[in-house]
Amino acid sequence: MSIFFKKHHRQALLQTPFPEEWESIIQADVAYDKLLDDSERSHLRDLARIIIDEKHWEGCGGLEIDDRVKVVVASQAAVLLLGWEMDIFRNVRTFLIYPGAYHQTQENVGRDGMVNSGTVNLGEAWYNGPVVFSWKDALDSAHQPGRANNVVFHEMAHTIDMLTGQTNGTPPLRERDHYQQWNDVMTRHFQDIRRAYETGHRDVIRDYGVVNVAEFFAVCTETFFDAPVQFKKHRPELYAEFERFYGQDPAARFEAAGRTSGHH
Repeated sequence: MSIFFKKHHRQALLQTPFPEEWESIIQADVAYDKLLDDSERSHLRDLARIIIDEKHWEGCGGLEIDDRVKVVVASQAAVLLLGWEMDIFRNVRTFLIYPGAYHQTQENVGRDGMVNSGTVNLGEAWYNGPVVFSWKDALDSAHQPGRANNVVFHEMAHTIDMLTGQTNGTPPLRERDHYQQWNDVMTRHFQDIRRAYETGHRDVIRDYGVVNVAEFFAVCTETFFDAPVQFKKHRPELYAEFERFYGQDPAARFEAAGRTSGHH
């Protein structure tokens, strides 16, 4: 579809009212929505509709794709785009959704740019290919924000990282002069966190984040959106890079909602 037609199609789509049954799904299942202000909530719905409309949805392992699956996944994916649309995940064409954790055929990170999320897979992202989720885990993440653990945020972060043509932990930044500082800060914190785990300490960024630089970006993104108050408190310099990149301040959002810790 040409840019012109895509834009025209999106405008027409957004001129119709947001479906009531979708609104009920967000209210019931997407707890993150309650942390947003009115303009963000309206923007989230627009983005979610475009994602639902423009991507191909396929159930795997016997899962039937229904509106609930689409709305829960798309509205969580949309959170990442609230401050900068990055052409609405233009490199993602298909979502493959399994009922729960599944066994993948590949064992690890392949040269083809596939990135796994651990041994038993809850999700994975392929370069210019599908994004795969466990529905059980996507729904669980939607129901319980604040745990720094969200499979949708994680896998969609990989697809943002891939926009540059490689998965290397450096997404397409807003300004050319941001790259030096991004690389300095990311490298320093990556090494510092890796050292912490090697010496038996813990960190606000979970240990899976220091497997490699691609996972570091994805896990930092998850933590930034899903446990932002702790992230900002323990690693303010790293948090600031993500704030500048995503154009959002989730810590302020959580604090305004009285959600300062990861627990309800």
